Amino acid sequence: MILKNKRTRETLEIEFSEFRKKFAKEIQIAFESFRKTELNKPFYNYKDDNSMKFNFYFQLQWNFNHFGNSVWYIERL
Repeated sequence: MILKNKRTRETLEIEFSEFRKKFAKEIQIAFESFRKTELNKPFYNYKDDNSMKFNFYFQLQWNFNHFGNSVWYIERL
């Protein structure tokens, strides 16, 4: 996984497990924002929180980059 800093253009290459540990707070913020957005849609049809997490992680790159509030963004998985 390759991450890039928006301000300094620094590049960071890490494994997914390390990413989840290092960016746990940013992932949680992005997920909560994603969750609020999905719950406000009129065609909300998630049966439980697990299916919502699955959809969040299925498109992790887009969701982390657009719903998160981090100076880092995922350039490539």
